[in-house]
Amino acid sequence: MAAVKTTHLLIFTEQFSSMMKSSLQLVDVLDNLAKETPQKHLRKVVEMVSRDVKHGLDFGDSLAKHPLVFDDIFVNVVRSGMESGQLSSALGQITTYLQVMDKMTRQIKNAMTYPIFMMAALFAVFNGMIFFILPRFSTMFSSFGKELPPVTQALMEIGDFWASSWYLVIGGGAMIIVGFATWISTVDGRALWDEHKLHIPILGNVWRMGALARFLRTLAVQMKNGVRLLDALFLAGDASNNIYIRDIIYRIANDVSIGKGLAQAFREHAIFQGIVLQMIAAGEEAGKLDDLLLSSADYFDRLLADRLDTVTGLINPVLTMFTGLFVAGMMVAIFMPVFQMGNVVG
Repeated sequence: MAAVKTTHLLIFTEQFSSMMKSSLQLVDVLDNLAKETPQKHLRKVVEMVSRDVKHGLDFGDSLAKHPLVFDDIFVNVVRSGMESGQLSSALGQITTYLQVMDKMTRQIKNAMTYPIFMMAALFAVFNGMIFFILPRFSTMFSSFGKELPPVTQALMEIGDFWASSWYLVIGGGAMIIVGFATWISTVDGRALWDEHKLHIPILGNVWRMGALARFLRTLAVQMKNGVRLLDALFLAGDASNNIYIRDIIYRIANDVSIGKGLAQAFREHAIFQGIVLQMIAAGEEAGKLDDLLLSSADYFDRLLADRLDTVTGLINPVLTMFTGLFVAGMMVAIFMPVFQMGNVVG
């Protein structure tokens, strides 16, 4: 069964939570949701879950049969809600979690939209000038036995190289991309990339805050709904979507399993210094770790949103300036022969 978008799962979970608050029977709720869910793949999954529950299968186990739709975090929180008799509350926590994840994804997509559009427009302008405009000037000047101005000639040479070797350039670029994708698809390659990308200027800090925000919120949501700390740590490590950070969290979980304090285990890793460590230490001492983890997750979400706005604010003007200079240079190369037309004719 294919995966579904976070937006569709969010709508489903919101409806599920609202209906469970009305004290309806679980089977009736599932039947109604199966009828009302507009997304095809999700509707089929809900129908299968409803059928399994009617046949006596545990609700959590029936969700676990569809990992592409309901991940381990979703399943564990639901199981905890079922055990505590607070399924509607657990679904409410998952709804909040999905809302934040969906918002973060949309922010990242929006931040990338303008740069991608500008690069595509720049590529189109370059090809239009190289293949359709400059060759006309080359033919015109050749008929007078005159050479093109140096700037125009340089641009023509670039155009000639691109026209004769574009497939090599594109093929080479594709090979680099495929090679990089293949490398990071390996465990060692992904771990190395996830570690080093955190040190890239500007973007590295964005990746770090995003990973920590996902980890903290995932851990807090599970703990708030009674998931065992060690299980919650392992699942939250996976949710960070960063193998380097995940492996650190795994080591922390192992340290906690042999009796080391949670704050002490986190304190040994520099990536968690600062507000994260403060919140964990304070929460462990006060016995309110889940609430303080949620607070720190909110803090990192706000910080990430501000940083994305800052990065976008830096990239967009720089990209606009670069595009303007590139187009201006192209226009100079095009109109310089026109300015010299009188000398050529004379």
